[in-house]
Amino acid sequence: MDTSKNIKGYQLIKRIGKGGCGAVYLAQKENENYAIKKINDLTEDEIKYYQKILNVLFKIKSQYVIKYYESFVENDCLYIVMEYGGNTDLKKYIEKQDSLIDEKIIKDIIIQICLGLKEIHKNKLIHRDLTPDNIFMYNNKIKIGDFGVSKILTTTQNFTKSQVGKHHYFAPEIEKGKNYNNKVDIYALGCIIYELFTLNEYYNVKNENVTINTNIYNPKWQNLINLTLKDDYNKRPNIDEVYNYIENEIKNNNEIICTYYKDKKKINILHDYKNYYFEEKYKESYNEAKNNINEDNIEIYVKNKKIKFNSEYKSDEIGLITIKFKFKKLLTSTAFMFSFCKSLKSIDLSSFNTNNVTNMSSMFYGCESLESINLSSFNTNNVTNMNSMFCGCASLKSIDLSSFNTNNVNNMSFMFDYCKSLKSIDLSSFNTNNVTDMSYMFYNCKSLKSIDLSSFNTNNVTDMRSMFSWCESLESIDLSSFNTNNVNNMSFMFDYCKSLKSIDLSSFNTNNVTDMSSMFHRCKSLKIENIKINKNEKKLLNEFNHKYN
Repeated sequence: MDTSKNIKGYQLIKRIGKGGCGAVYLAQKENENYAIKKINDLTEDEIKYYQKILNVLFKIKSQYVIKYYESFVENDCLYIVMEYGGNTDLKKYIEKQDSLIDEKIIKDIIIQICLGLKEIHKNKLIHRDLTPDNIFMYNNKIKIGDFGVSKILTTTQNFTKSQVGKHHYFAPEIEKGKNYNNKVDIYALGCIIYELFTLNEYYNVKNENVTINTNIYNPKWQNLINLTLKDDYNKRPNIDEVYNYIENEIKNNNEIICTYYKDKKKINILHDYKNYYFEEKYKESYNEAKNNINEDNIEIYVKNKKIKFNSEYKSDEIGLITIKFKFKKLLTSTAFMFSFCKSLKSIDLSSFNTNNVTNMSSMFYGCESLESINLSSFNTNNVTNMNSMFCGCASLKSIDLSSFNTNNVNNMSFMFDYCKSLKSIDLSSFNTNNVTDMSYMFYNCKSLKSIDLSSFNTNNVTDMRSMFSWCESLESIDLSSFNTNNVNNMSFMFDYCKSLKSIDLSSFNTNNVTDMSSMFHRCKSLKIENIKINKNEKKLLNEFNHKYN
């Protein structure tokens, strides 16, 4: 077929799939991409059958199911216009894996498939061809597609008998030519779940002992696989029961995986609360954390072997060593948890349950060798204090804070202090409505060239002293969203921002500021004519005139 052909206003670009009854084409209309399925040589009755299914599919509005827009007939061929799901599917995703997939990712994928199936079954449809190559993926986002062999279940016909779909994902009742219902989709889902956990097709091992590695994965997944793959469909759960089982029974492990560097010396694997001295102002946070992180609540494993709860570990090994922390109950404070763990290289917190945490102050304070932190699952909904959270993480080059909810945070002082290798930071998800203290927030971030503060609300901030001090690579900074009505201290605010060439402070209100001493101290590239200020703020100019040159 000439793929340059224009059909009903859709320009066919190229063929992207082929089956026994037709092909699928990438098409465009008004600069939007679509997938158009062409089904060849249909009889009038067959067209009516497909249209009946399509009328149901047109009604399905789910982000987890490929959208069906319209259909039309031309030369005894049925054309179905669908959402274009991209060129990646779950089959390709599984095939490219060279190691077992992280449990959190698997759970997220399965939950999305379940949500799509819930909508399909709610509309009295059986997919009948639920396979990894009919599940489209983009950035781990799932959409179920290809309903070419779907069947409608009516109130008078709750079973069907025709044998369609891919043989490897057939339920036993289909293989035996018996009546079946939407539980065949549950069986196919069980095959897919097994495949995600093992990277092997269930069909290849179905007559053997079918197990996943429960030393790595939650054993309750094995139970779910066993339930969905029951030979008797009456004993299989429906899709609502599958979804509820995952949500209620299979919770993420409440654990942290850390990598440290060993050189035959003792390494500080967890903060030593017994021997560390804190200033009076930190004692409340310190005592709060100490009550959470103790041998009654935490188990420590090295190479999957449980060791005695202690802040130090020593062996004859040299090089990287992985340590796992398992928590029995949820923490309310993680303050000072890894402070001064100087040998800590990386930390994976993706399975750490932070739902109840209110205090994260100084959590990674002084982790000078820390190069990467996985914070993707962090729940910071209830956190009020992030004071000094990443302070002293001198080797950290980037931090993904996109999952952070800072609605309730009131203290961000020293938050990124001395993150001298930090080159970029995305703060677009930050809500600073309740923050009162931003002093020293980016102090000594020597490698930071620009900071996007457009989402910042500084209505309640009173202290901004040394906020950007010693950001010596900082070339630009947008402060147009800053409200400084309540700020009283701006001393040393831009001290030693030696690369800063211009600054717009026209939105600044300094009526309540009592201290602007050395505000532009050592800003060697900044010229007075490049400081844009409100004409009434003469004292800013006075401070600049007394700056160090």
